[in-house]
Amino acid sequence: MTEAGIHTADGDRVASTVKASREAGTLPFAAGRVAAAPSTRIKVSPLIPIFVFSLALPILFHLGSLRLSPYRLLLIATFIPCLIAWLSQSMGRIRLADIFMLLTATWGAVVFVNLHGIDEGLQSGGIFVIETFGTFLFARRYVRDVFAFQRMVRCLTLMVLFLLPFAAYENVTGSPILIEMSSKIFSVHEFAPNESRLGLSRAQVTFEHPILFGIVSSSAFALSFYAFGAATRRGGRLASGLVAITAFCSLSSGAILSVVVQAMLIVWDKITASVARRWTILAALVLTAYFAVAALSQRSAVEVFISYLTFSADNSYMRMHIWHYGTASVMNHPIFGTGFNEWERPSWMGGSIDNFWLVCAVRYGIPGFLFMAASFLSVCFGLGRLRNVSFQVAQCRKGLIITLCGLGIAMCTVHLWNAPYVLFIFLLGSGMWMFEHRNLTT
Repeated sequence: MTEAGIHTADGDRVASTVKASREAGTLPFAAGRVAAAPSTRIKVSPLIPIFVFSLALPILFHLGSLRLSPYRLLLIATFIPCLIAWLSQSMGRIRLADIFMLLTATWGAVVFVNLHGIDEGLQSGGIFVIETFGTFLFARRYVRDVFAFQRMVRCLTLMVLFLLPFAAYENVTGSPILIEMSSKIFSVHEFAPNESRLGLSRAQVTFEHPILFGIVSSSAFALSFYAFGAATRRGGRLASGLVAITAFCSLSSGAILSVVVQAMLIVWDKITASVARRWTILAALVLTAYFAVAALSQRSAVEVFISYLTFSADNSYMRMHIWHYGTASVMNHPIFGTGFNEWERPSWMGGSIDNFWLVCAVRYGIPGFLFMAASFLSVCFGLGRLRNVSFQVAQCRKGLIITLCGLGIAMCTVHLWNAPYVLFIFLLGSGMWMFEHRNLTT
């Protein structure tokens, strides 16, 4: 919604809203409520497209031992202004999700200083604060209404679709051409090992690993379906289809899982549109299925989940070992975790943990995991409890929550770092504007 607000007034105003909605190709009603016609748009900050597209740049800069990237430079430059705006509450009230995200960033910095000393700890902790709390505040400050949110979605979708032909080329040739071209001028991150699946090379395109490229691509699926454009649904559906193809180019089970979960939630949304408390029903069904698997299987539900969400038996076998030894590490270091130190495991196991939530617990201890999980849940459940939102806000909210659910489940099978991690935090912060009263119909 705009700063001026959106209101429903007398019958003439509602009638004009219905007429304008039909002319625009959108429906004016959502769950029996009338969506208000937006008033004059405010100017959307150019920092939104700059930030989104900077996430896909593979170039690096070094300032001594500090590694910087375009998106890090932008976050560093805007951190203090965003922090001041947050403290002054000029971008809305301080909310529970803000507090949990601040605790996540602060605890991470405490862990690094405690385990790695002042010099290394302050450097690593500072970057963690910038990429966590700084990213969240950046989204809070610059995505302030429905138009800014829709523009963000368009930028993210267009960024993903721009990478599609390069991903397809890499699938066939095994050559990450954008990284190769960038390396002739700039420092770039390392090339991922060339790996084939289904007779194709996995595409990393401009990211450190195909997994990360796939997760970033999948993040635009439900968002493009619901919020790509206000004027036409067909454009959003076409965009979401192309986004799914792009995510598949990564040949990553995590990225495909993210798209599948989002698609299932979209289907559920469509077929249960007239059902009361449909999301509560879905949650109950999911929990029932989880406990049924746990009760009927000789393995834990987590192990069953892992075994069916990998491309090969070898991957499944290793991920089960990662789960067992990772959770043991959490129990051995429950408060401060291990930081960047090695976690306990057999010598034949690699150091990678393919589970974002487990990494949070291993690296930052149980408090770090709880703060991050609470940040995630407070955004999702908080947005889900909102009532009397206009149609366009409802569409944006639906796309964002479904996206976060897909990512949250996929992150049980993959880890996020650098730009994809920043994008995840940014998406969490990008929906905070919906809590403000001016975005509710009255």
